[in-house]
Amino acid sequence: MKAKQKRGRLLLAAGITIALLVMAVCYYTGLAVFMGSMQLSTNESTGREKMESFLQQKGFALPSFLEKHVIETVTIPSTLDGHLIPADLISVDGNWDADTVIMVHGLGGSRMSVYPWAEVFLKNGYNVLAYDQRSAGENTAPYTTFGYLESHDLRDYVDYIKTKLSAGKRVGVWGISYGGATVGVYLGLAHANQNLNFAIIDSPISSMRYMLGEEMAEMDLGIPVGFLMAVGNLVTRWKLGFSYEDAEVSRYISKTEVPVLVIHSQVDLVTPYFMGLDLYEAVPHAKKAILTVADSAHADIFFDHPEMYEEEVFGFINRVNNTF
Repeated sequence: MKAKQKRGRLLLAAGITIALLVMAVCYYTGLAVFMGSMQLSTNESTGREKMESFLQQKGFALPSFLEKHVIETVTIPSTLDGHLIPADLISVDGNWDADTVIMVHGLGGSRMSVYPWAEVFLKNGYNVLAYDQRSAGENTAPYTTFGYLESHDLRDYVDYIKTKLSAGKRVGVWGISYGGATVGVYLGLAHANQNLNFAIIDSPISSMRYMLGEEMAEMDLGIPVGFLMAVGNLVTRWKLGFSYEDAEVSRYISKTEVPVLVIHSQVDLVTPYFMGLDLYEAVPHAKKAILTVADSAHADIFFDHPEMYEEEVFGFINRVNNTF
């Protein structure tokens, strides 16, 4: 009898040990996935020198841009967690009471990286507010969350810009790639419906889960991707309070009342074309348009087709202003 009890206790102890080991493996694997997926850019990798190099590669004349425009540096605190959100408020003449577009950069960029697109809006009579997203440029907030937490910073700047405008001035948002996800998540809020006149998303990400799954599959770690995604999702929910499913942009954009222009390339290998189509189709109203090209790499449509880009963007904005 005693031998059986002893054997039972040993089996119980072994079972508990194995369970604890399994839990430890799951936790530390999930933590590794979390750290690898929720910190995809750093302030160092998106500093001024890197952005100047990017602009030079694109043939953008930064000194001329800085000379021609009035740029006011702005910093506001996040209403979410108090981190500081730096921005450039840009105009041609220093008059801040004008129609304004808020520009949201992509992953690996900063507020400086959107200057080429900003120049087009400035040329067409809009002021521009370009800000640094989390863990980019001079925004030191931790974690990159595929638009989920980032949408709070965008909301804060919509509120800020509204304080500078008189009645009747228009406010739009423009986001590229990862910034398109930020815009898309924000569009699901009643706040966006109440404050925006239009939204433009260029080469947008539509699904955090898809992007992370593809990245893990390409790494070929020898661990099932489904397991990595499951434990990474659990740790993300534990540490940040949201899941991968909460960052599905289509869920948010399906609630919007804001006119939306989607821009995408059929040969985009970073955010595949289906992502742009998914978001376009998710917009629940007729105040939408999609611009498709067949030949541009990710986020390069403007650089390949600058005249068409400008014509389509402002054709859409003019229709919004005059028709919708």
